[in-house]
Amino acid sequence: MTPGQARKDALTVALNYLSSRPRSVFEVRTKLKDKGFESIEIDGAVSRLIEASYLNDEKFAVSLVESRLRFKNWGPAKIALDLEKKGIAKEAIARLLSGFAEASKIAAREAARKWLKKNRLSPPLERKETERAYRFLAGRGFSSSIIFAVIREMSKDAPQVPTDEL
Repeated sequence: MTPGQARKDALTVALNYLSSRPRSVFEVRTKLKDKGFESIEIDGAVSRLIEASYLNDEKFAVSLVESRLRFKNWGPAKIALDLEKKGIAKEAIARLLSGFAEASKIAAREAARKWLKKNRLSPPLERKETERAYRFLAGRGFSSSIIFAVIREMSKDAPQVPTDEL
């Protein structure tokens, strides 16, 4: 800070931080701590933001899950890790993600579709490609049961090539 500059208060810094996108309480607290604010200043700013509904971990988590499923095609395991990093409690994450089972299947299908297109593949897949697809979807955070279901669907939807009988 140069001489003559007034130090911004914790609430102003937090509001500026929240202006770009929603954040969790943990993220705001961490940012304010990193900026050198004392615990009492941080507590006051966070309390005012919660009272004014600028901070709400439950709404934040729901929004993040919807966004990760829809736009990034992430699975529940990867989303859970992201939420944990942002300070959301494990119990809340488990409860929240249980409500997104169908959306997870849709995200897995879309991720698989994009993966196929990117790799210029079409079903039915050979064993090697099936294994690659599995690894890709697992890396995206989808469970084995969802991955197997998506791979089965891809194989079922594939045009069947008639084979000549010998």
